[in-house]
Amino acid sequence: MNVGVISPQVLFRKAICALLNGTGAFTVVVELSSLHDSLNAVDKSRPQILVVHAVNDMAGTGTVRQLRDLFPDIRVLLLADDPSEEFCLRALEAGAWGSLSTSDNPQLLVKALEKVTQDERWVGHRLANLIIEKFVAGQQADTRPAERLTSREWEVLALLANGCSDKEIAGRLFISTETTKSHLKSVYKKLQVRNRSAAAVFYFRHFRNQSEAFQRSDMALSEHV
Repeated sequence: MNVGVISPQVLFRKAICALLNGTGAFTVVVELSSLHDSLNAVDKSRPQILVVHAVNDMAGTGTVRQLRDLFPDIRVLLLADDPSEEFCLRALEAGAWGSLSTSDNPQLLVKALEKVTQDERWVGHRLANLIIEKFVAGQQADTRPAERLTSREWEVLALLANGCSDKEIAGRLFISTETTKSHLKSVYKKLQVRNRSAAAVFYFRHFRNQSEAFQRSDMALSEHV
């Protein structure tokens, strides 16, 4: 499996490259200090996975979105120095296949990459615990907001939860961006949430147990993935 590594920290970047090349399962085909000056290198080498060291939250999610737009076939695994649960959720929203802390055991990075090659998203323990906590809390909460969503709103929510921008949602559902925003506003109101991250958590908590209308959302999701 061909992998690329992006990190502004030379020693850190070299260490990751050495680790991955030593596994026998991965080959580092491109090594960069930043993405912005090296798009041609990514285009020429075409790694299947890019390990991106996020110097800050905004730069990390922004890089994921840029890569998703330019190279939709490349999967991105984010590394951050001290990723919060909110950052990990935003990374998934942006289209990342997972995120890890730079303080994690190196073998955890290898394991995460192996999961990504198997078409599985990597979720760390803290984020998994957060999702579980919200799921358990949701079992005791009023489920009527979910029942009030229309089939179209479920479709919009499904694509949002898996990292699509408003423009991408509009394109995939053949509706205008303004109509997309109107649907999202309605979704937020019905679910009583304030942002995309909270809506995404709701989606992942409920998507396995919804009606036929939501199954149509899964069809839209499968096309996105």
